[in-house]
Amino acid sequence: PWSALLHTFWPSSIQALQSLIFFMALRVLFLILALLAAARASSPAASPDAASLLAFKSACAGAGRGTATAALDSWTESIEPCSGEWRGVTCQRSSSSSATSRVRRVVLEGVGLAGDAGAIAALADVPSLSFLSLKNNTFTGSLRDVDFSPLAPHLKLLYLSGNGFSGRFPESILRLRHLRRLDLSGNRLAGTIPPEIGHRLRALVTLHLARNSFVGSVPSSLESMPKLAEFNVSGNKLSGKIPNHLAAAFPASSFLGNPELCGAPLRRRCDGQRQRAHTDADGETPHGQGRRSSHDRWMVVMIMAAVGAAVATLIAAALCAVLCLKNKKSTRPRANSRTSSMSTSREETVRFDGCCEEFDVRALMMGAAEMLGKGAAATTYRVVMGGQHDVGDAGAEETKGDEVVVKRLRRREGATREDEGGRRELAREMGSWRHANIVDLRAFYASEEELLLVFDYIPNGSLHSLLHENRGPARAPLDWQTRLRLAQDAAQGLAYLHGVSGSRLAHRHLTSSNILIDAGGSARVSDFALLQLLVPAPPPEKALQKQDVRDFGVILLELLTGRSPEDGKVDIPRWVRTVVREEWTSEVFDVELLRTRGAEDEMVALLQVALLCAADDPRERPRMAVVSKMIEDIRDRGSKRSKCSASPSQAGCSYDSSPCASEGTTKSTTASSS
Repeated sequence: PWSALLHTFWPSSIQALQSLIFFMALRVLFLILALLAAARASSPAASPDAASLLAFKSACAGAGRGTATAALDSWTESIEPCSGEWRGVTCQRSSSSSATSRVRRVVLEGVGLAGDAGAIAALADVPSLSFLSLKNNTFTGSLRDVDFSPLAPHLKLLYLSGNGFSGRFPESILRLRHLRRLDLSGNRLAGTIPPEIGHRLRALVTLHLARNSFVGSVPSSLESMPKLAEFNVSGNKLSGKIPNHLAAAFPASSFLGNPELCGAPLRRRCDGQRQRAHTDADGETPHGQGRRSSHDRWMVVMIMAAVGAAVATLIAAALCAVLCLKNKKSTRPRANSRTSSMSTSREETVRFDGCCEEFDVRALMMGAAEMLGKGAAATTYRVVMGGQHDVGDAGAEETKGDEVVVKRLRRREGATREDEGGRRELAREMGSWRHANIVDLRAFYASEEELLLVFDYIPNGSLHSLLHENRGPARAPLDWQTRLRLAQDAAQGLAYLHGVSGSRLAHRHLTSSNILIDAGGSARVSDFALLQLLVPAPPPEKALQKQDVRDFGVILLELLTGRSPEDGKVDIPRWVRTVVREEWTSEVFDVELLRTRGAEDEMVALLQVALLCAADDPRERPRMAVVSKMIEDIRDRGSKRSKCSASPSQAGCSYDSSPCASEGTTKSTTASSS
């Protein structure tokens, strides 16, 4: 019976055991698969750019330079490029959380890399690259064979200077429509600069082609590049006339070293070049032209002799007239249409246009005065002249009168009579200056002991107080449009003063405290040439105007950063260059400006102007007239942007080259472009 019972239940037991083993195996398999999936999810995704970067490393190593291999030792297959361990490589993850990181920057400057230009072709296969810098290495070969087209969607900064690249200008670079900075200087490039470069690369802010062997003319299409702020073609073999717009916007140092280049801002005139064009190939003129040239020379000599005699006669007549007028003036008081003066041999009171007719030193001294400041050489007062105490409707007393600012300058120790005469003449010249963005001199009183200068009273304080006082939660932020307008006002005022003084005078102590805000909210430059009245400047005066340009650049940086140079803790231009070099440009700007949307391009453009003004080399600083025009162009672009924002469908509105704030704006300004 037991045997029968065992035979009955044994098959079912075997089947149950088999089923149990099968289900357990499935559970183990699923567990293993889950662990593998989790391990894969936790590990970084392989970068699709690794193969291209390793190909670039192989091309550099193949050049036979040990330093090249050493510089890229961290580039290995076992480490991902976006791990942060690859030298000079920076990545950025897309907005999608599942997307892999892509290489955005490759910066390998001065690390001893070598190789043929073909090595760069490997980097052209990194499609998301926005910043490529290989400057100051020893690459060679023709760049024309490198196709940069795959980088067109994203590349904005390209620095290949200080290598040994040769051949003609790379045609494929013209397809980089978003390119903002291009530096090919210090190579062996030859041929002509593409005539259409200004039409193809309209987003360029920096173009450096210096120290190559380019020939031909400077393309006129460069004049149509609205954002171009840095330009240099010095040290080439260019010829012809410099386009007018470029001549007005950039200094002579941008064009030096081109023997056949002529026209402003260079001293080499283009007339001689046109005359040489009529000569033969061997430098000799035809026989008939030679005889005519000899005859023309004799005619020129005769004409010059006649003109010289006439000029000598006019000079003699003018001297006689001056002597006669001097004798007449000694018997009657001085007067002219612009100023009226009352003077004795030692005291003089001069009134200029816009001053009250009853002004004299007695009325000035009797006015209600308040001291505004006192220095080692001058004291400043606010004076209410001709004030009368009247009872108003509410029974309160009201004081009516002209409010002026009086600066009292003591006589310089050891000053001669000629020095005092020169000081009075300079005060007369200052009284003739009139501009909406300067503080006008209305009158002055001079004696042997002191000089009193009477200026308009500007009620709303200075730009320094507007920027730096009352910082805190209750402060009303100073918006971007107001800052840009004040910058343009100050630039126009300083440019006028530099021009009207004939490059002889300078401010010599320009700060944001010397820029005052009038009742209409406009900025006015004050105290121009005041130091010249105190301590005459030694020559050359033009160098002092370059110092004014640097000081104005610091003021622009104050407007942009919100930092004051008076705290003494930081050199603002040096700090800005350091931050920009590290590609954190957004951290430069004042926190009050971060609320402004859509003006990042204008801020970066003004930052470029400020750094150009504050250049360490005075020869690189532009004239104030050029700076004023640059700021005016920035405001014009801002106005167009505002119109397009209000009506995007309006004709002429385009956003093709507008960069995003994180890349094209906050990272496009780099110190390596300087």
